[in-house]
Amino acid sequence: MKALRILFLLLLLSSLSFAQESQTFLALKSTGVEDFIKQHPEYDGRGTIIIVLDTGVDMGIDGLVKTSTGQVKVIDVQDFTGEGDMQFYPADKRTDDGKTILENLDKKFSVKADLEKLIPSADKNYFIGAFPEKHLINSNSGSADLNGNGSTDDVYYFIAYKTTDEYWVVYFDLNGNGDVSDERPIRNYKENFDAFSVERAKGLAPFTMALNIFPEENKVVFFFDDGSHGTHCAGIAAGFNIGEVGLNGVAPGANIIALKIGHNNFPGGATVNESMKKAYVYADKISRERKEPCIVSMSYGIGSEIEDHSEMENFLAKLLKENPYLYVSVSNGNEGPGISSSGLPASSNYVFSSGAVLAKEVARDNYGNELPNDVILHFSSRGGEVSKPDVVSPGAATSTVPNFTPGDKFWGTSMACPYSAGVMSLILSAAQKEFSDIKIPSQLLYKIIRESATYWNQYTVLDQGGGFINVINAYDLMRKFLKNGEHKKFETYSINSFAPNQADNKANNLYIRDGSFLTGDEVFSFNIKRENSINSDKFYRTYNLKTDADWLKLIQKKIYIRNDQQAVVNVKLDKTKLKLPGLYTAKIVAVRDDASSFPEFDMLATVVIPYEFNSSNNYKMIWKGETVQQGMIKRYFVKLPAGQNSMKIVLSRDKMSKKYARCRYFLHNNDGIQVDVSKVLYSVNNDEKVENVYYDLTPGIYEIIVDGFFLASEPSVYNLEVEFRSISRLSSEPLTSDNSSIEVVNYFNEARTYNLSGEIFGLRKNYYVKVDGNGTQKILFTLRKGERSKEFSFTLTKEDFNRVTDFSFQISDSTGKALSKNALSYRNGGSVSVDLPEGKDSANFTLELIPAFVNKELEAKVLVEELTYLPSPLKIDVKSAGQNSVTLYPNNIKTLDVKFVKPEMKNSEDGFGFGKIYFKSSSNNNTEYELPINFKY
Repeated sequence: MKALRILFLLLLLSSLSFAQESQTFLALKSTGVEDFIKQHPEYDGRGTIIIVLDTGVDMGIDGLVKTSTGQVKVIDVQDFTGEGDMQFYPADKRTDDGKTILENLDKKFSVKADLEKLIPSADKNYFIGAFPEKHLINSNSGSADLNGNGSTDDVYYFIAYKTTDEYWVVYFDLNGNGDVSDERPIRNYKENFDAFSVERAKGLAPFTMALNIFPEENKVVFFFDDGSHGTHCAGIAAGFNIGEVGLNGVAPGANIIALKIGHNNFPGGATVNESMKKAYVYADKISRERKEPCIVSMSYGIGSEIEDHSEMENFLAKLLKENPYLYVSVSNGNEGPGISSSGLPASSNYVFSSGAVLAKEVARDNYGNELPNDVILHFSSRGGEVSKPDVVSPGAATSTVPNFTPGDKFWGTSMACPYSAGVMSLILSAAQKEFSDIKIPSQLLYKIIRESATYWNQYTVLDQGGGFINVINAYDLMRKFLKNGEHKKFETYSINSFAPNQADNKANNLYIRDGSFLTGDEVFSFNIKRENSINSDKFYRTYNLKTDADWLKLIQKKIYIRNDQQAVVNVKLDKTKLKLPGLYTAKIVAVRDDASSFPEFDMLATVVIPYEFNSSNNYKMIWKGETVQQGMIKRYFVKLPAGQNSMKIVLSRDKMSKKYARCRYFLHNNDGIQVDVSKVLYSVNNDEKVENVYYDLTPGIYEIIVDGFFLASEPSVYNLEVEFRSISRLSSEPLTSDNSSIEVVNYFNEARTYNLSGEIFGLRKNYYVKVDGNGTQKILFTLRKGERSKEFSFTLTKEDFNRVTDFSFQISDSTGKALSKNALSYRNGGSVSVDLPEGKDSANFTLELIPAFVNKELEAKVLVEELTYLPSPLKIDVKSAGQNSVTLYPNNIKTLDVKFVKPEMKNSEDGFGFGKIYFKSSSNNNTEYELPINFKY
């Protein structure tokens, strides 16, 4: 053993001698990680465990095999999705030509086994099961053909039984020869670290597998990552010698436990009922049983409809209050760059969420562009009602992936999350050695990392939280706090303030998305209550207050909290400093009123002053000669005027000026939900403009964010134009053969003339489907001749959406092959569709709804919209006073007559026909409004 240990160290030193002096594919320099490990090589995460909740982790890939000290990297794996569940059944024994065969005739399972070559059975009872390749036909890996023989019909049999040494074992026919006698015994992964893969005649196995045996449930659970995401995250957090070229993750000395929460046969590796909750319960159990600090890294989540009020966030709050030494790092979401876009469960105060940064060296070497600075990536979700993200971390990297994955360069807050988890591992690794008698509460660790981050003045606190993560600063602050005994004095607080966009007008922060009503006389309050983290009924602490913004006036300069008494901080807004439209953010810091000046808590205030559109500017505004730097953003908040029903956005450049542009815009609605992303305006391609029109927007303050595309070679110069139109229908009743006229009105102050036309697209049906925590819901349907396709979309209430960790759906054909997959990022917006196969008169399909309730006792009602499309749209005739055109004068009602023919569709009476009336400019025939119309036949 000693000789092997020395040999490993020699190989390790050899591999590291070839490592890049400063690695660039996975950035470690700018966060201080590289220098920290050089200064403290023994603090490289060793003695800590990173628990990866994801699609799985491939423990056989270079970089995830060993730690920096030569230990097995992945020490436990569990699947909470059911994807790897394979039942086994009692096996009968018979002999054929002198060979023993184990079989179950009911299941038609059979495999040869020379029992003399196998570990002896305790009771001579054997069980048989099977892993069919067809189980993976919908896998996101596309790797159902495990042995590479060109077919997905192969079945791999296994036997399971209890040995004379009282442990269970599996023999799995990995070479597919119908005989397990030539296979090695496989035990539960954490018992013996047995990993394996199906044999291929040519090429690499798509992924590595492990298993766990559950005799009481008569099943073997096969563990594998057929989604790539989890393996990539694990490599960022703790990879060691990735690709055997010396490329490391953040904490190469850390161990990994892999908990699978995403079912990769479902869209995007979606979570399923209770999979996320069960994984956290298991992580909690492990952290209580093991002496090593345990850090959860979970790069999963959905959009938050009611911030910090979801079922999962409530569950985590309870779990993490009861176990303050389980550290949880999550991704903040990829729904940016609009404010108020932090995801679920990232909005929870009990977890540490990270936004994503593109480091300069990664931009250069992975994406081929020189950026002047590290930048926060455009998609990174931002804060608003909640103080998230906590920090921003590198969110683009090369890392470990299973063999089936064609590329290994991923980006997302999914990548920033394991990076932050790796930093936690480094700090806890150091703390274990320097302060072995102290356990750091998770909330104190989060504060250390937030307070020590590098704040970037080019961004707001909503973009970056505490700033860009820095492990050296965090290490120094950790030492300072622990030497001062802050872990004994540390208290946490719950804070709420005014947020009129929330149902109860409350949120963690003061958040006023429409500040146009403010007079300056209003007084707003922050209500602060301690959570008694130090478990003491007796408490008295005073706090000094300061703010970083001159527009926010603190009425108090000092407050105190006594025992369970609540404190209130009152503020006023200086209206004279809020005159210009834009985003105003302020941070109030409360520090302890003693020599330590310890930062006790923060309070954030956000006010948006929007651009107003009215008759004085003819509902139109233009910004000319605007500039945005590479990878940076510029925000424009616009208030939708009353009576509008279309908004035109034009991003353009002055072609004659020959100034460079490579930019695009994002549009977010009043709730911070992304509505659209435009095409890129690129001067090198001689693009002159990008123009889009949006119809029937819900009221509120919309955010248009111009993004200096990350591949831009220099700052972009652009013009931005926003214009609103008003064409409103006075009634929404469906048209019938007896009532085929509609009335429309222009509520704005300019007369406009339009050409009129219209189309019927097909049949619309709306109905409710009840789903619950017992599994998926399947709905059979048929496409027939005369129907081109069907499309389904789904809507949940905000309250129901807050009960799930995912809501996905897919359409499968009669063989079970998924043809269309999607999932909800928010409570509505996703759809799936399928076409009638060419040459067929009919075809049968299955629509499958896949809820992922936090608790299986929960249920929800889903509003389903089913659209059946005609082979081609039917033209309808639209006239005003006998003409196919109309002039809409301000506030004058006009009647439009619509002539239509009932389409030849089966069950056309069961639902509504749907179509649109087009209002096209009389000058250029561009469509300025599309009016949705329903028909009742």
